[in-house]
Amino acid sequence: MIIRKKIKSILWLLLPVVAMAQPSDNSPYSRFGFGDINQPYFSHLIHMGGLGASYQDDFQTNVANPASFASLQSTSFEVGLYGELSNLQDSETQATSWNGNLTYLSLAFPLINPINDLLDRVDRDFSYGMNFSLIPYSRVGYEILSSEQLEGVKGITRRYIGQGGTYTLNWGNSLKYKDLSVGISAGYLFGNIKTQRVIEFDSILYAFNNLFENNYHVSGFVWNAGAQYKFVLPSKVPEEESIQVIEKSITVGVYGNSGSNFRTNTDELFLAIRQDFAQIVDTISSRTVRDIDGNGRLPGKFGIGAMYKHGKRWGLGVDYEIQNWSEYSNDANPSNLADTYKFSAGGFFKPDPNSYTNYFKRLHFQAGYFISRDASSLTSDEIISQGVTFGITFPFITQRKASQANIGVTLGQRGLTTPVEERYMRLNFGFTFNDSDWFIKRKYN
Repeated sequence: MIIRKKIKSILWLLLPVVAMAQPSDNSPYSRFGFGDINQPYFSHLIHMGGLGASYQDDFQTNVANPASFASLQSTSFEVGLYGELSNLQDSETQATSWNGNLTYLSLAFPLINPINDLLDRVDRDFSYGMNFSLIPYSRVGYEILSSEQLEGVKGITRRYIGQGGTYTLNWGNSLKYKDLSVGISAGYLFGNIKTQRVIEFDSILYAFNNLFENNYHVSGFVWNAGAQYKFVLPSKVPEEESIQVIEKSITVGVYGNSGSNFRTNTDELFLAIRQDFAQIVDTISSRTVRDIDGNGRLPGKFGIGAMYKHGKRWGLGVDYEIQNWSEYSNDANPSNLADTYKFSAGGFFKPDPNSYTNYFKRLHFQAGYFISRDASSLTSDEIISQGVTFGITFPFITQRKASQANIGVTLGQRGLTTPVEERYMRLNFGFTFNDSDWFIKRKYN
């Protein structure tokens, strides 16, 4: 009964947040394919460059590899937000914009409470973990203007506008036996994307401009599976019993899927309109086609990584991921895309995670680097993204429960060798609320 009340309270809190979390990006690269694809990393992983294949933690969730859920020792509710300042420039002009959005909502928990085992003096070789999450899958947000001179018509302005995005509602499960973890997650993909093409005849008085609008809804199912294995390295046992043995380990992880199909339902609109002072005053042609059913396919992906941990003090890891976007198809918005890759490296450092007298020694510091190839890289000039990340985790106590606030920054650049270059600074905010009372057995004397 207590667990049911907690779930209902969390859902009521999430409803207004989900309703307000609409994409507001301004990126010309999101015009291609499914838009800008969101990486499924929570803030503590973003700040390490985007590590996810091999990372596992007792109190924070890693949805990039569902095998990590079984490593949780406490229920973890997490929410993430970001704010971004971006600068776009070409050889003649530049534009600066602010935007922000929700990055994730997640609830994960161990199905066997470790406190029960401690009280019952049970040493288990296996554990289970489960996760529910809502994560943006792609974001579309752009407005592109191009002007040209045509013989007999003179000035023409072409305007390309896109907005919307897609999300995944996921359910994941994981099983851990000794040092081997396996997991799988299934998700429902949904969202709406609207694109417009406007042709404006600037030099013709009272001209009728052309408007083409494409508005399509996406629905389908996605999945992801993974495995992790932790190799515990031999450690020298100290002679003094008061000195604690530091566990050194290397965790190797893999994850991926074979791709998935989705459905689209599209409304198309064509208008020939005349506008005065941004008001439509006349329409000579109008054509609307509704409920055009279509299909599409998202590509498969594969990721692999490794991470070394020196106890809870510090750790270093690397990740590599490939995704076959050349296999992408979409009847509602056909695009030719290229295969992508991403390399990440990063780590964390905790001065003294067990300190009770100095708060600053309990802070967690993260840093990382990433480089990736964009799916719209179809010309000889590849669109490369790269950046550095920094973050700090601030532990705090709420209702006698240990929780954490993650704050960090990503400094990135995109398409430096292309006609349009993008530089951005993204502030990442993540909050983790832990609760160890779920599924605990109440005992009375």
